[in-house]
Amino acid sequence: MAAALRLGAVLAASGPVILTAFGVGRQSVGWFCSATSSAPFPMEGPYTLEYVPGELLFWGVLLLPVIVISLLLRGSRRAALTAVATVGFVLAFGLIIALLLPGPDPCTGQERAVVLPWPLIVCYPVAACALLLAARSPLPRRQQGVILWAGAVGAAAWAAMFHRYMVTYDMWGLDVIYRAIPESPWDGLAWWSGEADRIGFPVVLVALAATARATVSTRWGRFAGIAAAAALLLFPLLDVATYSDDLEIPFAESIRWPLLLAAALVASAALRPSVRISWTGTVHVALSMIGGRAKQLAVAAVIAIAGIWLIVSSFTPTR
Repeated sequence: MAAALRLGAVLAASGPVILTAFGVGRQSVGWFCSATSSAPFPMEGPYTLEYVPGELLFWGVLLLPVIVISLLLRGSRRAALTAVATVGFVLAFGLIIALLLPGPDPCTGQERAVVLPWPLIVCYPVAACALLLAARSPLPRRQQGVILWAGAVGAAAWAAMFHRYMVTYDMWGLDVIYRAIPESPWDGLAWWSGEADRIGFPVVLVALAATARATVSTRWGRFAGIAAAAALLLFPLLDVATYSDDLEIPFAESIRWPLLLAAALVASAALRPSVRISWTGTVHVALSMIGGRAKQLAVAAVIAIAGIWLIVSSFTPTR
């Protein structure tokens, strides 16, 4: 029962991101707006760089599941109550943003009408209630694999950090760009995965996998971790399946390498959670999953190349 409550709490805390990724709670405007002005100004949009209060709310909503599971892993009743307070704070901040600081409309630049954040209002009280009930039975403290899970969260949030759209508004002329109709189901799935990546859906997958691994049995926890890793792996595989020479982006740049790295880290953390991980041990765990010196060297090379690519891509223009 306690494990179900903890899983339910993290799932409810992830609710706004999940609902938005699947089309619930999206704004009824173009996905982003652009103008021909030489002096564009960043404006708010569904998956775009926000104005400062909206940006803070975006990251609060995105990282709340990670914060909740991090506090739950401390294993104390006080940590669980702190998680409840954190959920309440993000909900209150979301209501303040919606009622007092709604921000400019992404396509007109005018202050938009007040719209209550129903995903937050519906999901966060459920998460708080589940946390309060779970606080009655503290979880044994588990710190194994923290570095692997933290690395997976960082890699999963890469697109949200560096590859979100910037909306521009021109007072003299405005062009609204709507999403094109996909030519095939694969194209539609690839487009959806790009949007879900930018709003942080992969972060939710990592948080849920970490919760399952820490709360349920070893067998089901490993299964949840492998399932999450497979889901993360689907994102770069879609990039490969839908790549075309007609695109102006080189093949290497079209692959979402951070999610490939996140999948490897999640699988490592799920399969070897009993080993206390250090910075040196992280590499050892990843290599020990595949036998043979040649395969170990290949895995090490892939991890090194992916890490270098992540650093280099963070300094390149977003696409």
